[in-house]
Parts: sequence; structure tokens; C-alpha cells
Amino acid sequence: MEFDNNSTECVDCRKPLVWISRIKRLHQGREVHEFDFRCDSCKREFRFRDGKLKELKNDRDPVAEHIAMRQAEIDTVRNQRCPHCGGPLDDWLTCDWCHERYSVDNGELMPRIQEQLQHKAKVSDFKQRYKQFPKLGMKVDVVTDENGYWKIAL
Repeated sequence: MEFDNNSTECVDCRKPLVWISRIKRLHQGREVHEFDFRCDSCKREFRFRDGKLKELKNDRDPVAEHIAMRQAEIDTVRNQRCPHCGGPLDDWLTCDWCHERYSVDNGELMPRIQEQLQHKAKVSDFKQRYKQFPKLGMKVDVVTDENGYWKIAL
């Protein structure tokens, strides 16, 4: 954001800016003097160049912020004991005594939900039904579900 303002006062709060640094460099074949200022009241930084005051944006890294917040959340529960047996937790939030695994949710230890593996059709089920392993050109029974998709009947 650029401002056509020759004064050294903050655009937002109209308080005087504090001079931070001066830079002398070449820009398009000529020497350019840049002055950096900071507003102590609203903590914004500005650069004055070619008679214009431009606000310097401090770009945030949302990924780094999320990782830092997550790490801080984990660090808050790092020294806690296992709620189940009172044993110590290792770096992966697994109890050394009862081997219960935990995760952190809103700064609290929550046991991880062990998802049950669903039974899927395997080659052994196929062999049990058809008395042989699948071969190219083999005839099998097909079942259609309510959406019209076909699958092999096991």
C-alpha cells in the first residue's frame, strides 16, 4: 500500500514514526535512498522512497504458524503422566507401561481411537467359494447393488 505523504507520521494513528535505517542502493541506473520507519504505537513498518511512504508487509507463513501452534500444544502435555495407569509418556505420546497411544486435542490428552479393520474380500475367500484361484476367462457369480454396481459374490 503506497501513500503520497511527505511527512513522517503514521498513516493510521497519526503519531510520529521512528527512523530505523537508511539504505543507499542502485535502482534502474540511479542511486536511491530508502528510509525505514516504524510506528511504536501500532507496530507497523514503513519505507520512504521517491517521495512516497509505503507500508512494509510482514508476510506470515501459515504452515509454520500451524506447526508452531501444534508443537506448543504438544509441549504443554509432554510432562503429563498416562491417565490410564500413571506411567510416563514418550515423545510419540505412547505410555511406556500400558502402551496406550494418546493424541492432543485442545491441550488435553485424548486416547487414540483404534480403528477396526474392516473385512475385505481376499484371494482366500475367492478360493473357498470357487475351489480354485482366479484365472483369466473364469466364470464367476456377480451381484448388483442398489446403485447398479457389480461385484463378485464371495
